[in-house]
Amino acid sequence: MAHRRGRLSGILQLASTARLRWAVTLAAVSFAVCHLVSMGTGPGPTGGAADLDAEIPRQLVHFAAELCRFALPLGFMLAGLATPAKTRAGQVKR
Repeated sequence: MAHRRGRLSGILQLASTARLRWAVTLAAVSFAVCHLVSMGTGPGPTGGAADLDAEIPRQLVHFAAELCRFALPLGFMLAGLATPAKTRAGQVKR
């Protein structure tokens, strides 16, 4: 009687692949970097004598960091999950 692999075993094997580990690592690092940039460029003190020439670029960087904080990790995870599925689809079952 052959031992059937369970679903949990398949998920653990997929999660232990090098490609997915790189995807998770890149997602975590990109989230941390974008989070730090976002925290560093947050809204400053609002005063009547605010320098608009410096304020507008800082707000643009803050907006880009906020957007990339979630978009980059999601992209890395989707790329890491999609690539093994493509390679498994091309394999022939024996």
